[in-house]
Amino acid sequence: METSNQLPSLIGNWFNSLGEASLLGLLLSVVGVGLLLFALKSRRAHQEDGPHIPTADEKIALLEKKIEQQNSAMSLLGERVTALEEYLEMIGIRQERQNTDKKDVRFYQQAIGLADQGLSAEELAQRCGISSSEADLITMLYQKAN
Repeated sequence: METSNQLPSLIGNWFNSLGEASLLGLLLSVVGVGLLLFALKSRRAHQEDGPHIPTADEKIALLEKKIEQQNSAMSLLGERVTALEEYLEMIGIRQERQNTDKKDVRFYQQAIGLADQGLSAEELAQRCGISSSEADLITMLYQKAN
């Protein structure tokens, strides 16, 4: 009984630990597997019918149906590509914003001033929002200067 109650919790924790790109990849994989299973099922259905020789009209109807399905799939893929492009553009803008924030000289002058007051690298990273390696470098440079 406890195992069945823990399973949804474990699955929920696993999904929460995945990043956005991982979830998108997982979703696309599931859709791909679904399309593959659909194709296999339709192929088997055609093989089980027996040696029926289609007429020209049936062949034309089949080809028109395939073209319609391919157009639908292409439309779906186009929408996915557009969504991925928008997502990548959003990530690029976010990255540019982060880079411009850190390139400002005043940003690092504040961190150096706090290091000058004797803050540890850990406190410096927390207060200034910089990585721990940047904070370590600033504190090491300050300590060498004194």
